[in-house]
Amino acid sequence: MKKIYVKNDKLFKNKWQMLIYFIIFIILIIAFIYLGTIDYNTDLPDNEKFAATFSLVSEDNIFEYINATDALMVAGGTKGIVLFGTDNEWVNYYANIVNKVAMEVGIDKIYYYDFINNRQDNNGTYETIVERLRDYVTYNDYGTAEIYAPSLLVVSNDEVLLFDTETSFVVGNIAPSEYWNSFNEEQKMNELYNVFRKYIES
Repeated sequence: MKKIYVKNDKLFKNKWQMLIYFIIFIILIIAFIYLGTIDYNTDLPDNEKFAATFSLVSEDNIFEYINATDALMVAGGTKGIVLFGTDNEWVNYYANIVNKVAMEVGIDKIYYYDFINNRQDNNGTYETIVERLRDYVTYNDYGTAEIYAPSLLVVSNDEVLLFDTETSFVVGNIAPSEYWNSFNEEQKMNELYNVFRKYIES
């Protein structure tokens, strides 16, 4: 009986080919790791980033992200409007109302400062903001002044026109969708309309 031999082809013809395939494999692994760590929102305009975080706010909003130093400028008397917030539904609903009224009145920019990390870290600039707003901020049970979200600061001509903290503390088990019924929303919109008109005219 005739024996049948199967030719055993090598996967790699030589060591150089094996080395090239290995290098390509490593490059692909590095590329996958790099692409997985990219923050694709980094290059988005502020209004688009804001709308991506707060679903109720339209993409053509007027919010601009700022840090503690910028917020301190407004707290110190520079004309501006700052929404102190963080990523939660109360801020989502409130920001939507603020944005609608501001755009209707003709305001083209509202600053947004997420202060939570700075408050937790006892950031010096944040503490200075609190000190500047000591007549408006809330004092906790230990007598410590703090800012809570959402809070809206409106300043013009070195005067605080508004420091609104209406939904920073809501008593009872109520969701923001329930709190902001048509009556409450209309009342808030009227209040903000009057303040924003004064802000523009001052």
